[in-house]
This record gives sequence, C-alpha cells and structure tokens, in this order.
Amino acid sequence: MESTRCPRCGWPLAELPATAAQPATHRLDYVRCVCGSWLARLDGEVVGATRARLTR
Repeated sequence: MESTRCPRCGWPLAELPATAAQPATHRLDYVRCVCGSWLARLDGEVVGATRARLTR
C-alpha cells in the first residue's frame, strides 16, 4: 500500500485536510478521501482504508 496516496483512487494525501487530534506519542487519524473512502493514518502513513482498490 503506497503511503502517500489513497489506496482506492490514488488521490494525493497531501491534498486532504489534516485532523485536529494529536495524541501525545503516536498520531492516529482518520480522513475522508475525495472518493469517499475513510483512510486510517498512523504518523502520516496510510495503514488502512474502508473500500477496496478500484480496478481499471
């Protein structure tokens, strides 16, 4: 899984809004991609997504 793009549609994560929550040691946040998939990021790296990759 590439950590800088949405695994479903390939949208660059740098263009998605950041979340306000910042835990003390590690940062786990969830962001909604433009394709509708929820992405779980741990310290800025995508570790999971709610929808499967699009096939083309």
